[in-house]
Amino acid sequence: PPGVSSSFSNGTFTISGTPILAGTFNYTVTTVGPCLQAFETGTIKVNPNITIALTSGAGSNIQTRCIDSAITNITYAIGTGGTGATVTGLPTGVTGTFASGVFTISGTPTQSGTFAYVVQPVGPCNLATASGTITVTPNSTITLTSGTNSNNQTKCLNTSISNITYSIGGGGTGATVTGLPTGVAGVFSSGVFTISGTPTQAGTFGYTVTTTGPCAQASASGTLIIN
Repeated sequence: PPGVSSSFSNGTFTISGTPILAGTFNYTVTTVGPCLQAFETGTIKVNPNITIALTSGAGSNIQTRCIDSAITNITYAIGTGGTGATVTGLPTGVTGTFASGVFTISGTPTQSGTFAYVVQPVGPCNLATASGTITVTPNSTITLTSGTNSNNQTKCLNTSISNITYSIGGGGTGATVTGLPTGVAGVFSSGVFTISGTPTQAGTFGYTVTTTGPCAQASASGTLIIN
C-alpha cells in the first residue's frame, strides 16, 4: 500500500512503513540473480480509521435546558469500521444508544450543572472523538431570610415596616411582588429581594413574591396589616 516500501541489505529484504491507504494488499517478493528465482507472497490488510460526524445539525451538541425538561436528540454517524460508541460526562437522566451506525444522545436531565461530554467510537483503529456541552438550569427557589414570621407584620399607618427579605436562588434571576399597600415596594439586588417602605394606605394586604428566570418559578407570600 502507499506509505509502505522495501529495501535490501546484506542478504535481507525488509518491508516497512506506515500505510496511508485502507484496503487489502496482496504483495509478492521475487528474488533477483543469475539463476532460477524464488518468490514469497503475503497480505497487508489496512483498516480505515473510524470517523464520527455530528448529524443532528450544527450547534445541536451544545444545549441549555431546564432541569426535568427533555433535551433535543443529538446524533452522530459512526463510520468506516466503527462498531459502536460510548459516552462519558452526561447528566443523570440523559444517555447514549447506538443502532445502525448512529449514536443518539437523548433523555431528560434530572441534575443541574454544566456537563461537558465526550463520545468515543468503538472499533479497531485510531479512534476519533466528538464532544459537546449540556447546560442544565435549575428551577428558581425563594427563601425567607429576614426571620421567622417577618413576612407577617402589623403596623400603624405612616409607620415604616421592618424590611422583609427573600433569597432568590437556583435559576432565579429576580422577583416581582403583588398586593403591597401604597408606600411599600420590593427591590431585587444581588440575589436578594427586599420589601420595605412606609405604608400610606390602611387595610389588610396579602402579598405574593414570585421569582423570575428561565425555568419553573417559585413564590412566597405574607400579610401586612396597616391600622
